[in-house]
Amino acid sequence: MTNPTIVMLILSPFALVFVYAAWHEARRRHTDGHSNYGLVYDPETGTTHVFLLEEGETGYDPEAEQAGPDEDKTGPS
Repeated sequence: MTNPTIVMLILSPFALVFVYAAWHEARRRHTDGHSNYGLVYDPETGTTHVFLLEEGETGYDPEAEQAGPDEDKTGPS
């Protein structure tokens, strides 16, 4: 086998997964409309994950929670 053939065999599964994910998201967007995803904190497990947010809801901001009462929550000056 030549080098380009080996490269195509290695990269083709990744390309197929990417195309499938894009097709799946396009179908979902067509049927459900635009969605707003954001980071959500789960206090039971202490972890965060990406989740579909409701209308007007904001996602979890870990930087805002880490800032102390004397720190500026907008970031460094």
